[in-house]
Amino acid sequence: MSSFSEWTGGTVTLAEPLLVRYFPPSLEGGLTVAGATKLPSVQSIAAPSFRLTLSLPNLLLGNIKFNALRLDKPALTLKSRNSTESADAIFGRLTAFLADAPLQTVRIRGGKVGPPQGAPLLSAVDVRLNTRGQSGAMETYGSFNFNGEPVTFSFDRGKFVEDDDKRSAPVAIKVTSAPLTARFSGTIHVADTLEGEGDLEAKLPDIRRFLGWTGVVLPKGDSLKDASASGRVHWAGGTLTFDDGTFDFDGNEAVGLLAITAGPRPRLDGTLAFEQLTLDPYLPDLKPETPRKRLFDWVLLKHLDADLRLSAAKLSARGLELGQGGFTINAKNGKISNEVGALELCGGEAEGRLDLDLSAPRSEASLSGTLANVALTNCLQSLGLNVPVKGSGTLDADISTGGTTREELIRGLAGTIKVSAAEGSLPVDLAALLAKPDAEASGWSQNAGTDYSALDADCSISAGHLWCQSFHLVTDKGAVTGAGGLDIAQQTLDWNFRMADPVAPADPPEPVSKSQPRITMNGTLSVPQIARTTHPAPQAGASTQETQVNRGPRVDSP
Repeated sequence: MSSFSEWTGGTVTLAEPLLVRYFPPSLEGGLTVAGATKLPSVQSIAAPSFRLTLSLPNLLLGNIKFNALRLDKPALTLKSRNSTESADAIFGRLTAFLADAPLQTVRIRGGKVGPPQGAPLLSAVDVRLNTRGQSGAMETYGSFNFNGEPVTFSFDRGKFVEDDDKRSAPVAIKVTSAPLTARFSGTIHVADTLEGEGDLEAKLPDIRRFLGWTGVVLPKGDSLKDASASGRVHWAGGTLTFDDGTFDFDGNEAVGLLAITAGPRPRLDGTLAFEQLTLDPYLPDLKPETPRKRLFDWVLLKHLDADLRLSAAKLSARGLELGQGGFTINAKNGKISNEVGALELCGGEAEGRLDLDLSAPRSEASLSGTLANVALTNCLQSLGLNVPVKGSGTLDADISTGGTTREELIRGLAGTIKVSAAEGSLPVDLAALLAKPDAEASGWSQNAGTDYSALDADCSISAGHLWCQSFHLVTDKGAVTGAGGLDIAQQTLDWNFRMADPVAPADPPEPVSKSQPRITMNGTLSVPQIARTTHPAPQAGASTQETQVNRGPRVDSP
């Protein structure tokens, strides 16, 4: 057993009784290996039954040379995890160990691999290794169970070639399991670390399931399905890099560079280009009937680190069709920043920044950005708001919120919004409402509206309400001013407008009436109740704030 001891670098002990057979020449019994310095991460091997076969031609010539080793139900005990040896160094030494096997065949049946205490890492290990030894070609194939999933594999390696301080060999690898199917063909380099390059094809029906299988647990979700990756790769240590890969997941296909680094928090780095990118699988469903749950559990980047640059010729999100655009994503320990640049939206362009802090149970979010020259009608309809407002507008927003649920995030909304639009119309016939006392309308006007040349509004958000304390509309019949609010969660309105009476003289020397016409707008956003009311004229000396009827709480401009 001296050659076997030399191969493993440990002490080999045979357990009696031993059975010696002469044809074929073999030795059978029990076996233990301890202190195997050349076998990385393995503390000991114990097999209740082994069979070691000698080479008959060599034996006839008077030489003793082992031909095959079979281990039945061996237990491989791993070293403790506090070892300072890196994973890539372990893989490198294991490959070198197998390359130097002094046997033509090693067979393991019903084995298990695990720590000194606890459940085994691998079970039902069934492996066959065929080698010519001493850096010759090697073929390995078999199966095992890992974390409850059966895995089959094959590993074919050509002859090693010495090159300075490393050895290189062609390899072909295939792994088949429910979470992952992969093929690799290329070259490996073995030194202190394991490196290589070649062509890789991988399919993952469910990325969440795969990551959970490997120890990175993500919350359940409907995204990250039907994934695949292919292309030329190289790896060094724990980082696998696609230099020019093709990637597909959730029906989105991309090409570009992507580097994946394994670890307790996996990391993604890359630049990807999409022809079309659908964001629906990665966005929360904010509909009221959606079951309540933690809002940001869908965010994969809560559990991964990333530095990504993404571009798409066309994007869509929750029914909102977008044009081309690009954005960057940076994530570190649950803190995420996303910068959007030149994104086509509703015929205009969006730029801005979204920051998320998902590192604590309470999520924090902030948004600052600009929508410029957007078509209001198309944009509102895409958002599910059936308000036929026409015109081309610009919106500036600076908003933040925090919470753990959808309701808390809506209630926590705070910030400012400024809106300006030109050459459009409101779905309200102000002239008809002002022409008759006690006139009213139920819902937006589909046939007649009020054209405007300019619209400006300064609004603020607080406690789930959008409040516009300053609203100014320029029409051909005069200026309309007002104030009002929107309950974001309930989608209800409460607005008051004031407009000069179109039948009164332009500049009367004194009031012609003791009253002024007003327009009120209340009820749901989709079907509001719109009516003309008459309020007493303002008294001399009344402040500007008092002349504008306001059904909501007064909010001073920030």
